[in-house]
Amino acid sequence: MAVLFIIPALIFVTLFMYYPIVQTFIYSFFSLHRTADWLNAQFVGLQNYIAVMKSEAFRGAFGFTLYYTVMTVAFELAIGLGMAIATFSVHPRLRGILRAVLVVPWAIPPIVSAMLWRWLFHADAGIFGYLLMATGLVSRPPAFLTDPTLAVHSIIVASVWKNASMMGILLLAGLASIPQDIYDAAKVDGARTWFRFRRVTLPLLLPTILVTVLFRSLWALRMFEESYGLTGGGPGTTTDTLSTFAYKYFFTYARFGVGSAYAMVIFLMVVMVAIVYVNRVKGNLRFKE
Repeated sequence: MAVLFIIPALIFVTLFMYYPIVQTFIYSFFSLHRTADWLNAQFVGLQNYIAVMKSEAFRGAFGFTLYYTVMTVAFELAIGLGMAIATFSVHPRLRGILRAVLVVPWAIPPIVSAMLWRWLFHADAGIFGYLLMATGLVSRPPAFLTDPTLAVHSIIVASVWKNASMMGILLLAGLASIPQDIYDAAKVDGARTWFRFRRVTLPLLLPTILVTVLFRSLWALRMFEESYGLTGGGPGTTTDTLSTFAYKYFFTYARFGVGSAYAMVIFLMVVMVAIVYVNRVKGNLRFKE
């Protein structure tokens, strides 16, 4: 009976997840240019992987991907935790409204969110440039999406705005699981707000924080929509991520072998980060038998 219930899910996962991974893995060992017929293509072994590793563009994309991951996860955790705690600090009648507002940025499709921010950052029609000029801080609108430094941090700002709400939702669930009796006992003992947060909230919320950071980090390492929608990887290749490079090699250059190698590098990197992270934090997690 258990096997019968598992079979539908297993078929779905195999068809839409495992099969593409295996197919991509096979493609990465062949020279495929404008064709996906690997049976009749030249076998090149690890040459595609070597080409990827030697590429200066790969090193730039790898560096930007890591910088983006660290910055976004750090800010999203801080902002998400603040938003989650804020929903417990207001009148009960306002909590539903705040939690509904919390969901809105996360509910917007990523590519739609990226296009909205693209207009906000637009040098001629964007509201940010207009506000900076209206306040006299700048004499002309900044080139948010064409200046390399501004483009990198514009993508980070847009990502934090969208994904901090997701962090807040997950942390909200963790906060809701903390018994109120513990807080009441801490208040009776004279513990102030900061002490309760540091000694009660954080330790009990740590398992949720660790799992949330893990999932968000893995998602950030595979980031595609924000970079593609905001800058298209520009200026030049400054804001290209590993995912956008894989996309370009597949659908722009039609070099399926090299594109598959990029995709497998991303896959292996995500798997290694997940293994290392889980091994380091599993001591802080408790699962029911």
